[in-house]
This record gives sequence, structure tokens and C-alpha cells, in this order.
Amino acid sequence: MTDAAGDLILDSLKTGIPSLTETKANLLKEACIWCLTQCGHGNGVSMECSLWTEIFHHPIKWLQGVDIEGMLRAYNADDAVECGAEALSLLLIREKTDFTAITRAAKPSGIDYWLGYKNNAANSLFTKQDARLEISGILKESVTNRTGRRIKMKLSQTKASDKSGIFPVFVSVIEFGQPRAELVRKDGSD
Repeated sequence: MTDAAGDLILDSLKTGIPSLTETKANLLKEACIWCLTQCGHGNGVSMECSLWTEIFHHPIKWLQGVDIEGMLRAYNADDAVECGAEALSLLLIREKTDFTAITRAAKPSGIDYWLGYKNNAANSLFTKQDARLEISGILKESVTNRTGRRIKMKLSQTKASDKSGIFPVFVSVIEFGQPRAELVRKDGSD
């Protein structure tokens, strides 16, 4: 099924994601814009999103007045790709699931964020951890670096936090060249 979906507004990272401060939200937004710009995409580019068995197309937008030239000098592919992938993954989780990121995970858990139900995550320090999220980014897919391969690798990596067997895990891989997102879910009992 293909569906036109709502906009992914990078400036909205500042709200509804308790694990992000305003400063970190801005950093993730800038890194995402850097990646999109490096791949020749502008404000409003449509990203194909494979979410479970459905395909959606989300325009990615940001407020006008962004200093693109300054951002191009401030980032490189080593740091921007992971941060840019975080930006889009956190927005997709918030928009397409019942969850939002509530806290950054500690190493060596094999995940990037703990997720909580959106309706329980109203900036409470004691929000319950209900799911996990692992994120990966690819600037431009190649023969040896493909989203499907990265999904398998990241699913294996999340086994480090499988010990309880009750928390589902989401793996999100963002590819900026198309742009494209692939999001899969594995339940704790799988």
C-alpha cells in the first residue's frame, strides 16, 4: 500500500520527544539538513518510508531562514549522518507509533533510545521504558552498504538488551541519497 503522509517537520523535534533538549533537537535538525543538502535535496523533499508492510511518502520540511552555508562548514559525513538519521527516526517513531523517545540508552545495550508510550511521557523523569529503538544512517546507499543489510546487522546488535524478552525493538535505517527510511519492529518474544 502506498500512501501520501503528513509532513515531517524538523523544527518539531523540540516538542513531544522528552529525550531531546532544545539544543540537541537543533543539532539533529541541522545535521539532517546537511545530509539532505549534500545529496542534492531541498526543503520539502519527499522521503519514501517503508514501515512494516506499508509504504508512505513524507515530505521533510524545516522553517525558512536556515544558514545552509554555515551548516555545510559545521558538519562532515562522520557526525552528520548518524545525527541526521536520529532526527528522522525520532520523528517517524513519534508520528507512526504509540511511542516517543524518553531517554538515551547506555552502552553496551545495543540500542540508541528507550521509548515510552506518548500518552505517559509528559516530561516525567520516571516514565516507564516500554520499547527500544536502534538507529542507523547511510548518506548514499552502495552495493556493499544497503538498508536491508544494515537492518539485519542492527537487529542482531539489539540482542544485547533482549534479556527481559518483553520490550519490542524498533530498528530504523535512514538513507539520504533517495531519501528513504526503513523501519522494522521485532517483538520481545520473537
